[in-house]
Amino acid sequence: MKQKSSLLNIENGDLFLLREITISKSTTFSELRKLFPTHRIWEVETGFNWIYFDDILFEYKKFYLYICFEGEMIRMIGFSMQDNITSTWENWSEENELQKEKYYKQWLTFHIGERRKFSWGMIDAYFDRKAGDTSIWINYN
Repeated sequence: MKQKSSLLNIENGDLFLLREITISKSTTFSELRKLFPTHRIWEVETGFNWIYFDDILFEYKKFYLYICFEGEMIRMIGFSMQDNITSTWENWSEENELQKEKYYKQWLTFHIGERRKFSWGMIDAYFDRKAGDTSIWINYN
C-alpha cells in the first residue's frame, strides 16, 4: 500500500506528528521524559504512565497528543484536534462527538487509506461515551 502522507508510516507504525522526533513502537517512556522534561506526566499507580503534548502543529491544525506506556513500553497513542467541533463542556453534545468521530475517520482515510489494521497494530477514531470525548488512537501489538 502506498504511503499517503507524513503522519504515519503504515509499514511499521512510526508516528511523525512531533516534528522533533519519530515515535515508534520501540520509543520508551524514559526517552520521551528525557527529551521533554517539562511536559505533563500522569503516573498511574498501576504501572501505566502518560505523557501529554499540546499545540502540536500538523498541516496547519493544532493537536493534543497523549502517549501511554506500560512501564517503559509504549502501548498506545491518542491524539485529537484542538480546533475540533466541541471545544467546551458548555457546548458538548453526543451529536457533536459523533460528528467529530466521523470527521476523524474521514481525515484518517485521507491520510492513511481505508485500512486500519496492520501487522504492528491498529489506528482508528473512537467516541468514548464514558469519557465523553473523541480521539484517534494508535494501539500497538
